[in-house]
Amino acid sequence: MKQKVVKSIGALTNLSADIIGGLNLLETDLHIVHVPKLKVEADLLALLTSNDAYQSGRLLLSERRETVRTVAKQGRELIMLTRDMFKPRFGAQFSSIWEILGFTRSLESPTLAEEVKPMVRAIQVYMAANPTLEVPLLGITAANAESVYNDLNAAMIAFNVQDSALGMLRETRDRAMAGLQATVRALVDELGIKLGPLDPRWKAFGLNIPGADETPDAVESVTAVLINPTTAALKWKQPARGEFYHVWRRVQGVDVDFVLVGSPADFDFMLDNLPANARTDIVISAVNNGGEGARSEMVTIVTH
Repeated sequence: MKQKVVKSIGALTNLSADIIGGLNLLETDLHIVHVPKLKVEADLLALLTSNDAYQSGRLLLSERRETVRTVAKQGRELIMLTRDMFKPRFGAQFSSIWEILGFTRSLESPTLAEEVKPMVRAIQVYMAANPTLEVPLLGITAANAESVYNDLNAAMIAFNVQDSALGMLRETRDRAMAGLQATVRALVDELGIKLGPLDPRWKAFGLNIPGADETPDAVESVTAVLINPTTAALKWKQPARGEFYHVWRRVQGVDVDFVLVGSPADFDFMLDNLPANARTDIVISAVNNGGEGARSEMVTIVTH
């Protein structure tokens, strides 16, 4: 059976934890030399630390993005107020005179920060040159426009700095992941020398037994038919590589988890002793010497 294909950080950290557990038990007995437990622990810590830093960086970037949006909204409101106040002076329709306040081609107020910023600067410059036209009650002043501009500029710079930092954090995380993946592969290679293809000790490391069959496909097309008040006939479609089956039962309101109630070799089963006035969930899984496949979709039997 091929070893697990590990594509996510969660799966890799879980496998690494299993490997560390296996090395705790068997490192000395197997004379593991090239990939000792300390090496796996160090590489796992590097991945966890770098991933924590990356996730924190993502959160900070999100916060800084929100700050940009908030300040850009303030700038947009200033632009709209200024536009409405100057319509009697410059006209209700766009013309070239509006360009002095940063408008181009229309009187529409922008929403993107990179478009808001130069317009707020234009308002600041114009109001500084025409202080008698300021409207302090509405915040249409050179000082307020300068404050909004500075806040937006600072917020955008902080966002860009964090965006760049996040790229470096991602690269560090990815290098740590690649390093741990290489360490796991090296351990698998070393175990291939120490263990036979059917040695059950592969499982102690959370790894598949190389010589075992690939686990079966998930069971499909499960049906359950009551043939009397306490007995149901179960049938399902034979999956690839299934040698025998596990029948799992869970009585709603009674069982916390599924309980194994049978291991037939055929792909049908008589489930008896069902409780009266109950809903009983059933799932089926296929098994071979490589292990147990994924469980089927759940079917529910209702008794009266």
